[in-house]
Amino acid sequence: MRNWKTYLLAIVVFSTAAIGLASCNNNTGTTQAPADPVAEGREAQASATPQETIGEEDNETKPQNQTEKSLAIEPYEIEGVVVSLLNVKRSSGNTLNVYWKMTNTSAEDKTLVKCYAWYCAYQLAAGAHGNGTYIIDSINQKKHLVVRANKKPVASRFKMPIILSPNSSINVWAKFPAPPADVKTVSIYLPGVAPIEDIRITE
Repeated sequence: MRNWKTYLLAIVVFSTAAIGLASCNNNTGTTQAPADPVAEGREAQASATPQETIGEEDNETKPQNQTEKSLAIEPYEIEGVVVSLLNVKRSSGNTLNVYWKMTNTSAEDKTLVKCYAWYCAYQLAAGAHGNGTYIIDSINQKKHLVVRANKKPVASRFKMPIILSPNSSINVWAKFPAPPADVKTVSIYLPGVAPIEDIRITE
């Protein structure tokens, strides 16, 4: 009888242990694996990447201020036209470049040059015979005419005739021999314009 009771008790203990073990195994089904730290880093980096800025193209295409800073402004010999000196700058080859702009401020067309000979194309920049464009180095009392190459001025060349419509401008330039390096200012003489004196040279 004692052996039978011992056997029955062993069966009950074994069954209880088996039930408890099965319960523990069912609970582990909801456990998630640890997050991959490398993957998390990639996600964080991606979310921090700046997005494309909308509207930059619109900002770049907005009208800009067209006002140019002038060194001097003088009336031209043709009524309604003004000349704005823009820059006087040393250049390569021991030369000096002078830049200016002519603007028609009137309400009607203005003809600046109307001849058709070859030199007429350069006349607005280099001037005509006996009335040329030049600069003066006041320190050394020296006059410099527009540089020439193959007998032609190194300067703006235009199609004839040169006509300015109302409120329009034309840019002009001419190249001169440069004064010595210690000369910091020059005077500019353009045909049809009062002398523009003591203009600082841009190095």
